[in-house]
Amino acid sequence: MISLSSDTDLVRAMRTARAVLLTAYTLRPGAVLDSVEDAAARGARVTVRLEGRPYGDPTGVLTANNKRVVRELRRLGADARLADTNARNGPALHMKAAICDGVAFLDDRNWPEAGDTIVRDDFGADVGAIRSAALFGRADRTPEFSTSKRDALWAERRLLAGAGRAKRVDVESESFGAGSGVYGELKHLAASGIPCRLIVSRRDLSDRSKRALTVLARSGVAVRISDSDEKMAVVDGTRAWIGSANATSAFPNGDQVDWGLRTDAPDVLHHVSRRFATTWRAAQPF
Repeated sequence: MISLSSDTDLVRAMRTARAVLLTAYTLRPGAVLDSVEDAAARGARVTVRLEGRPYGDPTGVLTANNKRVVRELRRLGADARLADTNARNGPALHMKAAICDGVAFLDDRNWPEAGDTIVRDDFGADVGAIRSAALFGRADRTPEFSTSKRDALWAERRLLAGAGRAKRVDVESESFGAGSGVYGELKHLAASGIPCRLIVSRRDLSDRSKRALTVLARSGVAVRISDSDEKMAVVDGTRAWIGSANATSAFPNGDQVDWGLRTDAPDVLHHVSRRFATTWRAAQPF
């Protein structure tokens, strides 16, 4: 079953779990890291994978933090490693996911303890796909769930492609570009007269993304800029996509591990619709 969850639920699950698997782009101090360390210290089988070459890390702060976390977790007995990539490629691991005794928790941000959306997923095939992606970098896809950026964005694009008669389409992405497929679908929907809204994070704006947003705005998409960095798409409040994958093109030399989920679970739909509306009200016009 797919249902809305929270970092509190994850922390509670880790307190008694016999086996914990957790992936993150980077893992900062806080309740989630504390709980992973506590689980390792009490003898649970703990496995952690963090990105080894974070994108946009010119000072090396994120890399140094990930190395420090790995060292500490290994000291406590965990199987902790960095997921590395070729220096010419982008990040290998962008998926924020945890498995506690066979139940998955999926985060669209980076376990920040606030301002994120966490989904609970206990479907065996989805949990297996997360494990394969985390441990072996193997991209898997089930009917509504995927563990690679390419497949996650394909699912988001497919949701938008089916919104030709929608009354409202809402999309949010931390980063945004013209090469993801989401761009083309939004442009087509807006040109067809479908009301579309798009939120993009201020932090990741670039000249290239600004050009793409300008084209969409001229096509009729209402674009706003926010400090939020969630990733979601909602059609009429009845169908949604949520994930850790940004609506940008994949790195040319490989496909990073990410997650994306299509769902009509009522509590998730209610949450993402409300979250988008709140962020939209606080955002600034592009």
